[in-house]
Amino acid sequence: MRRSATIRYGAGRLAVAAAALTAAWAAVTLLSGGFSIHVGAIAASSRDPVRPLLFAIVLLALGRTLLNRPEFGAALRAFTGDGDRRPARITCATAAAVLIVSIAWSTRAAGGSDSSCYVLQAEAFARGRLTLTDPLAQILPGATSAMFAPAGFVPSRIAPFAAVPICGPGLALIMSAVSVLGRGAVFLVVPVFAAAAVWVTFLIGRRLDDAVTGATAAVLLATSPIFLYQSVQPMSDVPAAALWLAAVALLSGSSRGARPSGRAIANQDWRQFAAGMCASAAVLMRPNIAVIVLPLLALLRDRRALLWFGLAAAPGLAALAWLNAARYGSPLASGYGSTDVLFSFAHVGPNLARYPRWLLDTETPFIVAAAFAPWWAWRRGRSRTRLVTVLVCASVLTVATYLAYTVFDDWWYIRFLLPALPVLFILAVAVWLDLARRHPRGRAALAIAIAAALGAWHVHVARTHRVFDLQALESRFVVTGRYAARTLPVDAVALAVQQSGSVRYYGGQSTLAWDAIPPDALDRTIEELRRASRPVFIVLEDEEVSRFRARFVTQRLGRLDWPPRAEVHAPVRVHVYDAGERERYLGGGVVSTEHVR
Repeated sequence: MRRSATIRYGAGRLAVAAAALTAAWAAVTLLSGGFSIHVGAIAASSRDPVRPLLFAIVLLALGRTLLNRPEFGAALRAFTGDGDRRPARITCATAAAVLIVSIAWSTRAAGGSDSSCYVLQAEAFARGRLTLTDPLAQILPGATSAMFAPAGFVPSRIAPFAAVPICGPGLALIMSAVSVLGRGAVFLVVPVFAAAAVWVTFLIGRRLDDAVTGATAAVLLATSPIFLYQSVQPMSDVPAAALWLAAVALLSGSSRGARPSGRAIANQDWRQFAAGMCASAAVLMRPNIAVIVLPLLALLRDRRALLWFGLAAAPGLAALAWLNAARYGSPLASGYGSTDVLFSFAHVGPNLARYPRWLLDTETPFIVAAAFAPWWAWRRGRSRTRLVTVLVCASVLTVATYLAYTVFDDWWYIRFLLPALPVLFILAVAVWLDLARRHPRGRAALAIAIAAALGAWHVHVARTHRVFDLQALESRFVVTGRYAARTLPVDAVALAVQQSGSVRYYGGQSTLAWDAIPPDALDRTIEELRRASRPVFIVLEDEEVSRFRARFVTQRLGRLDWPPRAEVHAPVRVHVYDAGERERYLGGGVVSTEHVR
C-alpha cells in the first residue's frame, strides 16, 4: 500500500513538472510565433502553441488526479515558489525564455556593418592581430586603402592597407575568448548577456522597491521589441547595457543602510571591485557609456570604495586607450569617426521628432510615469532618493547624448537608449504600483495586469516590426558565405560590399570593396588579379547590381552582361558572378546558374 502511494505521488509530481515544461514550451511558441533549435544533429521545432498547451492541461489534470489537494499545491509551489520567492522564480523563467528565444532566433550572421565588425574583429583577436591585413596589397600596388576594408571596417591611418574596426573592442574580446569552444560559440555571447540583463533588472528593481517591482520590470524588458531585436544579433548594445546594469546592481546593494564593519567591509570591497570591472567592460564595448558611468560614483560610500572601483576599472580603460592608440593613432580616437561630425546641436531637433515617437510607439506611454520617480522616492523616504537620482541622471544623460548624435530614420536606432530602457521600466513600474501600496493583493494583481498587458503588446509590436523575421532576412549572409566556402577557390578574390564580411568570415576568401575601386579601374584591377592567378568573383545583392553598373559604366566587366554563377534565394537575393566566365559566354559558351537556398 505504501509503495503504491509512493509511486502515485512520484507520478503526480512528474506530471505536474511535465505540465510546467510543456506550458513553457507553448508560451515561447505563442510569444515568438514559432521556433526551431538546432544543436549538432539534434533539431527541435514548434509552430503551433495550442497542442502543447492542451497537453499541459491534460498533464496538470493527471497530476491533480494522482495527488490530493495539499500534495498538488506543494507540487505547484515547487515551480512558482511561495509568496516571497515567486517573483524571483518568475524572473528566472523569464530570463531562461529570453535565452532560448535569443538562441533560437539568433541571426548567426556576420553580415551587416555592425555584426561583421564584431565577428571579424573577434577572429582577428583570436589570431593575435589588432587589424585586418591582406596580401592583395602587394598584387595591387596602385590600390587605395579603402579597397581592403570590409563591412564594419575603415582604412587604418597608421598601417598602410590595413583595416581597423569602426566598433569598440569589448564584445569582440569576449567573443574571441569563447571561440575556443567552437566558432559558433561567438553567437551565444549576446543571448547570455540578454538573459543576464533581465535578471539584473530584477535585482535593481528589488533593491529600489521590492521583488514585485523587479519582476514586473524584468518581464517588460524581456518582451521589449528593441531588446529582443538586439538580442538576436551579434552586436554590443545588449551586452553593454547588461554590464552597466550589473555595475548599478552591485553598487546599489551597498548604497543604503548603516556603515558596515568587519566581514561586511570585505564584502563591500568585493562588490565595488566587481562593479568597477563591469563598468569598464561596458565602456570597452561602447565608449559612450563612460558618460553614464560617472553618475555611479555617487553610489560609492567613501574613498575606500572609490579606490576599489577605480582599481578594477583602470585595466579595462587602459586597454581601451592602448587599443585606440595602436589602431587609430590616439588613446581618445575611435573608429566611429570625428566627434565634431557625429555630435551636433543641429541633430537635436530631428532626433526629438524621432526618438520619443519611436519609444512611445514600441514601449507605450506607460514609461512616461518614470518622470514621477523623484516624487515617488521623496514620498518613500531618503533611503531611495540617492539611487533614484543616479538612475534618473543616467537616463537623462543617455537620451541627451543621442539626441545630439547623427540622425537616423529607422526605429531600431532606439537601441542606443538600451542602457536607459530597463531603468525607465523599473521607475515606471515603481510609480504605478505605488497606487496600490496599501493593498498587497491588489498591488500584486496590478503587477500581473501590467506585465500581461504590456508584455502582450510588446510581442505584438515585435512581430509587426519583423523582429522574429530577422533570422530569415539575415540568412542571405550565412547562405552566401557558406556557398563561398563550399564552392569558390580558397585563393579567390570577391568584389563585395554588403557581402564582404560574410565571404571573409564563412568562406575565408579575400575581398575588395568594389565601391572603393576607381570608376575607370575595374577592368585593370581584375586583370592584375588574374595575372597573379587569383580568380575573381563579383558578389552583389539585388539593390547593388544597378549601383555597380552605374559606377563602372565605362568598364567591360561593369556591364554584368553574362549570367551569374550562382543566385542565393533569400528574402534579399544575392548574385555571384565569375569574372572569368564573361569571355566564354560572349564567345558562345554556356554559363549555368546554380540556385542556392
